[in-house]
Amino acid sequence: MNYRFWRRFRLTKRFYCNVSKRGVSLSYKGKIINITFGRNGIRLSKGIKGSGFSITDYKPYK
Repeated sequence: MNYRFWRRFRLTKRFYCNVSKRGVSLSYKGKIINITFGRNGIRLSKGIKGSGFSITDYKPYK
């Protein structure tokens, strides 16, 4: 049986530390853009609140 472990800890008003069974990442949650720094790359999520419209880009470190 597979299991999933995931927790988010608030560091400041807009910065979070995400912990899962696969590793740790840092996130910035802004009004329009969210940036997550993971172990393999950076994920940028842009969207308009309340519209349901968003775009996600992934940029690997290598």
